[in-house]
Amino acid sequence: MIKGQNIICFGSDVWEYPGLQQTIMGLLSRNNRILFVNKLGTRKISINFSEFGIYLNRAIRIFQRYNNHSDNVSSNISVCNPWVIPLVYNRAIMRLNKSIMHAQFSRLLPRLEFDNYILWVGTPTAASFLDIFDPTLTIYNPVDRYSAFSFVDSAKIAKYERDIAYRADAIICTADAIRRDLEPYNRHCFTVTHGVDVNHFHSVFQNNGVPEDIKNIPGPIIGFIGGIADWVNLDLLLDVTKRYPDANLVLIGKTYPNVKGLEQLERQSNVHFLGYKDYKVLPGYLKQCTVCLIPYVINERLVAVDPIKLREYLALGKPVVSVDLPEVRKLQDVVYIGENNKDFVDKIGKAMTEDNPSLTQERIRVAWQSDWGVKIEEISAIVNDAFARKSG
Repeated sequence: MIKGQNIICFGSDVWEYPGLQQTIMGLLSRNNRILFVNKLGTRKISINFSEFGIYLNRAIRIFQRYNNHSDNVSSNISVCNPWVIPLVYNRAIMRLNKSIMHAQFSRLLPRLEFDNYILWVGTPTAASFLDIFDPTLTIYNPVDRYSAFSFVDSAKIAKYERDIAYRADAIICTADAIRRDLEPYNRHCFTVTHGVDVNHFHSVFQNNGVPEDIKNIPGPIIGFIGGIADWVNLDLLLDVTKRYPDANLVLIGKTYPNVKGLEQLERQSNVHFLGYKDYKVLPGYLKQCTVCLIPYVINERLVAVDPIKLREYLALGKPVVSVDLPEVRKLQDVVYIGENNKDFVDKIGKAMTEDNPSLTQERIRVAWQSDWGVKIEEISAIVNDAFARKSG
């Protein structure tokens, strides 16, 4: 295990978001000191009223202070908001941002006594600031095919990633597709898929309580946990509701603005939008599901995704029906994979009538293989190997 290190992590999102880097840093903080830098942003600035809240929140965060003894921040974790103007593709602004951030960290690092540290980079827009730092080790940890997002400057994001890849001592990817993208620029690329806190999800086995907003929804329940955005195939979900009118489709997650096709789904009487739920209570909702879905649109970005929710579903032994994604295909022995839209819908019916206790137990066993304790050991081995290579 990595121990006794200082780690500066440039996150792909804010500390409060329950993402990969936040989880890894939280676990590593048991034996290391962490400085987590909230996201720099990757969006192209657009004059779009629906995105005004995003820019406003980003501006407010610059002045937000974190209490290291709050519920979300332990004594070994410090969180800071970078002092940057969120024009991450403007060369002149980024030069100014580099000077501002240099001033910020010149004051911050001595105060935290971060003389030696690992630089953990989780966002490509951190590439412009690498020269500010003098780390003992640089780790790049991409969690997505960032250049494939619709709201970024794809060419510049790809260049940022190349710049980081050339400088990194190791690259830890969440999917083989991302690893293959970066291997031409760095031969020390590894795939470590998402982990799961199995004990957290198993806590519901000792709790007979049912969340109020799902208590009166009759089964069978077809569940999806995740954001409702353009990466979710809403036409496919609409087909599901029509094919199984006696089942209820329950969607748990934030609904993003301007999602096409949402209105039709909202009109279905057997569809229930329960909104975003804190990670702490997710197991209680998942327990009520008969079948769980991964209904993504298959595109350039999504074929490089390892869905976090997959192992969360498996941790409770739930039948999972997924579209055909490469990372999901690795677990095809315990997952129903729809080869096309019709096959996806057909397999939901098969999953709802499944009666195979041994398959349920096999899913839980597979989830244990991805427990976060196992994943942190994998990550630590990669980091320790990088240290050994760098020391000669």
